[in-house]
Amino acid sequence: MSNFGQMLRTLRKEKQITQRQLAEQVGIDFTYISKIESGTMDPPAEDKIIRMAEILGKDPDQFMIAAKKIPSDFHKIITENEAVPVFLRKAAKFTPDHWKKLKAIMDDIQ
Repeated sequence: MSNFGQMLRTLRKEKQITQRQLAEQVGIDFTYISKIESGTMDPPAEDKIIRMAEILGKDPDQFMIAAKKIPSDFHKIITENEAVPVFLRKAAKFTPDHWKKLKAIMDDIQ
């Protein structure tokens, strides 16, 4: 089972929503939900992932990360600012302390 599928199943059950109910609200076949949860199918497209997060009352970014997908609005940020790829390459070497300091900086930005 994938991290996304496992998270989806856990949250869906916590909310007491059946696979069929979730599928109807998202606009996909309920068998697809079953396959996602069991890990036999990859997570759906971004719009479906966001809809699932909304239905389950969770942060869509958390769902996108679990699905190992990059939100489409990040594309513009990445491709229009040449510092972003440099940052991302260096970020691979960040320690937990680096991330903590960076988060503190970002929390100060309004």
